[in-house]
Amino acid sequence: VQFGTVGLAVLSAFVGTSLGMSCLMAALRTGNVGIISTLSSMTPVIILPMVWLRSGQRPTAAAWAGALLAIVGTALISVR
Repeated sequence: VQFGTVGLAVLSAFVGTSLGMSCLMAALRTGNVGIISTLSSMTPVIILPMVWLRSGQRPTAAAWAGALLAIVGTALISVR
């Protein structure tokens, strides 16, 4: 593992966490808690294609099936 890789991982974790939590807290101040919580739980699903593009390794069928299940579940919750 190169230092640059570790540094990038630490930086992205710090920025992602601080920015993500700041945006989540700002949204919770004025928005509907249920919708905000549901949409924030979709982050791993959104990251899946980005990991594929960055690493060049296609996620397994189980990962895609889980992502699809999460999307369908979120859609069902949102439709009411």
